[in-house]
Amino acid sequence: MMAPGGYVDGDHGDHGDHGDYIDRVQDQWQGIFPDVSSEPAGIIARVRRLAQLIQLQSDSVLMSCGIGRAEFDILALLTRTGRPMTPSELASDLLTSPAGTTKRINKLVDARLVTRESNPQDGRGALIRLTPKGQETILPVLRSVSDFEAKLTGFMSPEDRIDLTTLLRSLLTHVEAAER
Repeated sequence: MMAPGGYVDGDHGDHGDHGDYIDRVQDQWQGIFPDVSSEPAGIIARVRRLAQLIQLQSDSVLMSCGIGRAEFDILALLTRTGRPMTPSELASDLLTSPAGTTKRINKLVDARLVTRESNPQDGRGALIRLTPKGQETILPVLRSVSDFEAKLTGFMSPEDRIDLTTLLRSLLTHVEAAER
């Protein structure tokens, strides 16, 4: 329940040593604009900050495996779908621009991790297919990423991980539906 000042009941803005970066930001905003609720920002800002921090750390994991984020995302998508995909499908699933996706594909073709073939359903289009070298490359990288992610969430109880997954799924489903 919302308390005066925009805080959730039980959270009175004095986070001491127990608060996080977002608590401090919310405290600053509440000092400037006490009549504006910062509760929603507390959720969204944490999701954004977590995404940024996790991406920075996981990018380091990927680089230690000799692959960049852009290449990993395409290889992982092709691996998990188990089928060739058009550049448009890749761009749509990865939320990237067509031009950016083409640049990524070209780099992967040059590295012989994927092939670009004519699309039999659309003579003007292409299909991007994982090569055996791409398949060999992705498995150790996936293991490294999985180990990294397990370490990140390992402090949480299994129940907390399930609860957090459920809450994040609900938020993501809502946001994705609003995009349609």
